[in-house]
Amino acid sequence: TGIFIGGKNAILALDMLAAARQAMFPPFQISVFADPAGSFTTAAAMVAKVEKALGGGLRDRGVAVFGATGVVGFAAAVIAAAEGAKATLIGYDGAARVTTLAALAKERFKVDLGYADGSSDSLKEQAIKDVDVILAAGRAGVEIVSASLLAKAPNLKVAADVNAVPP
Repeated sequence: TGIFIGGKNAILALDMLAAARQAMFPPFQISVFADPAGSFTTAAAMVAKVEKALGGGLRDRGVAVFGATGVVGFAAAVIAAAEGAKATLIGYDGAARVTTLAALAKERFKVDLGYADGSSDSLKEQAIKDVDVILAAGRAGVEIVSASLLAKAPNLKVAADVNAVPP
């Protein structure tokens, strides 16, 4: 027997997970797992595959996260930062929302996330110029970082996109 917490709101799912755990006491305990919209497992798999491709961990590596306002992107950024990466949330619609998310990550998960405006190709280019890794977790079918932009990231070692539909 177990409890699976889904939904689409990662923070609410984590709150529900904590509440479920706190409500249990021996011998009345069961497994509880949260994975809203499959986002936690997708983000963890993406980070694990990137670490494997790098042949090591993410410690001190620059990581730009596109699709960072979504659940998968945000979770991937938090996981990368927890692994020691210098992770930056890139906002497709400016820096306001990713600034708020970076503050939330600091408060809730005790990780430091950078943030940047990625609302144009020139701003995206600035955001990726010094990174080792690009993580993309945007909406299905949307090209977030073009091949020409990837070519302008001289330190890039791995780019990973978990888009379910090829852009």
